[in-house]
Amino acid sequence: MEQKQPNKDYINHSLVNQLAEASMKIAERDATITEQYQQIGELNKELEELRQQQIDEMDKAAEQTKKNNKEG
Repeated sequence: MEQKQPNKDYINHSLVNQLAEASMKIAERDATITEQYQQIGELNKELEELRQQQIDEMDKAAEQTKKNNKEG
């Protein structure tokens, strides 16, 4: 008995759907990576600003201490 071959249109339709699903997963992954990369950039900028602010505060405190030692 000869085995009946699946309809080529159904095979093509299935392959197109699988390709579309795989492409969607890749696009979602790429979007997530891009978003996280942007967040990392923003956090690095914020971290650098906080570091500079802390350095400025420490410099002011050191100057004040130096000034107080000279006066006293």
